[in-house]
Amino acid sequence: MVLRLSKLYGKQIYNTRGNYVGYVDEVLIDIDRGSGKVLALGLPGGKVGVSYDRVTAIGDIILVKAKEG
Repeated sequence: MVLRLSKLYGKQIYNTRGNYVGYVDEVLIDIDRGSGKVLALGLPGGKVGVSYDRVTAIGDIILVKAKEG
């Protein structure tokens, strides 16, 4: 799948339990591999990174795997 990075900015992120996680503030990519590495979430008081391998779907929102436990 090919997607412009600019289309990801501001998208809301939810986990697979239906909980709101945050929104995409930055995207870090691995230039050597040409693949996404981390979505940086904008949250009140700072940013948190979500590993791109936790992303399960991208559409109107971004869906990420919920943490175990």
